[in-house]
Amino acid sequence: MVKRNLLAAGISAAVLCIILALAASPTLVSRMATHADSPKVVTATTINGLTRIAVVGSTQFIVDAHGRTVNVDANPYGVAFAPATIAASRNPNVLKAGDIVVTNIGANDTGITLVRFPGKMGPGRLFNAVPNKGTKGPSGEAFNTLTGTDWVANTSGNNVQIFLPDGNVFATLTSPLFNKPWGQAFNHGTRNPFDGSVDAFFSSNVADATIDRIDVVTVKGRPTFRIFQIGQLARTGGETKIGMQWIPVLQFKGKVYRDVLLAVDPAMNRIAAFPNSSSIHTANGRPADKGITLFQGRPLNMPIGLTINPLNGDLLVVNANDNNLVELNLAASRVVGVRLLDNVPVDPKTGNGSALIGVAATIDARRNLEVFFTDDNTNTLDVLSI
Repeated sequence: MVKRNLLAAGISAAVLCIILALAASPTLVSRMATHADSPKVVTATTINGLTRIAVVGSTQFIVDAHGRTVNVDANPYGVAFAPATIAASRNPNVLKAGDIVVTNIGANDTGITLVRFPGKMGPGRLFNAVPNKGTKGPSGEAFNTLTGTDWVANTSGNNVQIFLPDGNVFATLTSPLFNKPWGQAFNHGTRNPFDGSVDAFFSSNVADATIDRIDVVTVKGRPTFRIFQIGQLARTGGETKIGMQWIPVLQFKGKVYRDVLLAVDPAMNRIAAFPNSSSIHTANGRPADKGITLFQGRPLNMPIGLTINPLNGDLLVVNANDNNLVELNLAASRVVGVRLLDNVPVDPKTGNGSALIGVAATIDARRNLEVFFTDDNTNTLDVLSI
């Protein structure tokens, strides 16, 4: 993958002083705090009502398990919220519900670190306190909202790892179908009647633009994993970065689809949908498909990451080629808004200047939309808010 190492190094040095200063005053970094008696009034339900971009914290200059500031991998990619199912812990190094985890793919995809932002605030802290040789080039991630484990795609490691809330690895999954895993999505416990799975994850492959499903099947009380290829999208050169998001129901052109995997199709500037994604049965020789086209064309400009607006169900998409955030109403196939998140110009031939990859949305204490995103130019986790 082409990285902006020189640009990132220069900008990272410039922002380091700012990050360290902000770390001493978390309220300047995060706008989550509000008075207990403030009215719960929705004032910003789409990105059109969001006007402020702020740094949550550095993903490169972070705090280790001993409380020391350390310089770790550049190039943040994935971003995900820890679910409410994670058990409370007094250990400051263990994930808590609402924390944010960011993956650092690193220069030349050789990163080994995951960074935790407690309570969605900086400074960032090392999450995987005991790095292991399987963690190499971590990119996309998704939490199992039932168990609290974090599933991470390791692009250079060519595996998918399952991290426990304490940062230790529960399992490292490999498969002949894996071809540099990149994106991750969870189906929230939707079962597959063909093999009796209790839930499943989806993993996209950057080397061949395919999408795999990882079925979790319980055998004698222990999880086993069965992997099928369910999607094949168009390639963009040697690397096709496919972000994914699962939703239970989709209304589109008067039809209702269920158990839907959404995926960006960067080569075609489109959003694809795979209905019945948890039970597409590939064992009978059915070929992987390209999905249903939900939206195609501008303002999509090599879409790379996506998430759901929790207030209205719209799709939020980040573009690799212009650093824009796009909001789409999928039911109406309509553009709701476009917002520039990083003003560095992007060279579409080399990728220099491209900042955006991971994106995740939530609601702040006053019921306004907040959008967290990784900035690959500055090596930071940022937030777009009211």
